[in-house]
Amino acid sequence: MTFELKEYPPRSFSEKYQKYLAPHGILQPPQLVLKNKKLGNNAEDTLKKAFKITVKKLAKMRSTCANCNSEVKGTLLCPGCKAAKYCSEKCRYERKLSHAMVCEALRLELIDQIVECLPTPVLLGRDILRGRGGLVKDWKDWFTRHTCLEDNIKAGAEVVGQWWAYTGVPHPGEESIRASLERWVSNVFSTVLTIGHCPTWLPGLQTSLQGQGAVHIHLLGADLPEVNAVESGLIQVSSRVLGQPLVVTLVAPDLAHHPQTFSWTPRSPNQVTPGVRAVAYPGLYHDFWRDHIATPDAQDRVPRPHVALAIHPGVHTDEMLELWKPTLQLLAYERVPVVMTTYNKAEFQETLEKLEPLRCNFVHKDLNPLRSLLAKQTPYEPDHVWASNSYVIAIDNSDSPIPNGSSM
Repeated sequence: MTFELKEYPPRSFSEKYQKYLAPHGILQPPQLVLKNKKLGNNAEDTLKKAFKITVKKLAKMRSTCANCNSEVKGTLLCPGCKAAKYCSEKCRYERKLSHAMVCEALRLELIDQIVECLPTPVLLGRDILRGRGGLVKDWKDWFTRHTCLEDNIKAGAEVVGQWWAYTGVPHPGEESIRASLERWVSNVFSTVLTIGHCPTWLPGLQTSLQGQGAVHIHLLGADLPEVNAVESGLIQVSSRVLGQPLVVTLVAPDLAHHPQTFSWTPRSPNQVTPGVRAVAYPGLYHDFWRDHIATPDAQDRVPRPHVALAIHPGVHTDEMLELWKPTLQLLAYERVPVVMTTYNKAEFQETLEKLEPLRCNFVHKDLNPLRSLLAKQTPYEPDHVWASNSYVIAIDNSDSPIPNGSSM
């Protein structure tokens, strides 16, 4: 284990100082922020000290040897990323090959962590979308053909650059800051773009959906990313990609953390935009199917889903697979296609192995071109990184073997 994630210092810094640094919903330059008398007479020194403490906390997250996990007394760093620490040349040599796979990602992460301290560095208003929408090939296509974010990112980079002197960290250069902001933006939009593209990974489904009215997508095991997508209004991007009205159903959101979703019922959905509605169901998927799809009550009945999407279900572990197996079997029995995402390649490969006994008809399994580019070191394996929606697995249940031999 290289570090614990009990607290993520950049997030703590951002949350504490957001009301000062971004009082109007967008990061302000230092000369404006320091005029705020609520920061005190020594505002500049206060912020520099807070940054210094945050940077120290980040360093402590990697306080052990990346090979043997012993405490690092010296400063034997990887010369490439300057993030991985080792207790000896022997340990560094033993990790040479595996570390080479993540070295560049860890170098960029050090820049991204400083940027993450600064709240809302890029303006993301509804006016950022342009053109007629449609499918997105990759992030370059998204930035150049689907949005007008480049000017916002350039403006944000200028403000972030002004704050860099307060961090005590060497300035990485304007281009590096702009690239970091692009990675930050990709993390914001990755989930909604993945939702909008999930039908495209199933042969024939996208064609059959055209002209059929609203597309119904069930988001299984919905959590913070899916709830945020609805509440922020970014879920409209999913509909924009599909070119059709959209109904998303968030299954099993945690009411303790997302109590507002309790009111998004099938009878009274959250009308996000004229063409996008959101429904939430706090219980198990089997119960939702019984109460709202298989029910004879026409008032409670909702249409069958065109596709079910699970963002990071974690079925690469035995424990999570056992929890998900009844849902996967139900979807197979009902011939509903399934798409799921994983955080990295190792989880992707392990997921495929765990699902193999279920005789799934995999029709797509590959790197997601719209994965988040904001990669982070995996807490329990120093030579693994993770990023939201990195890989995609699509299962076509249209010819599922489950109905002929299911134990359901």
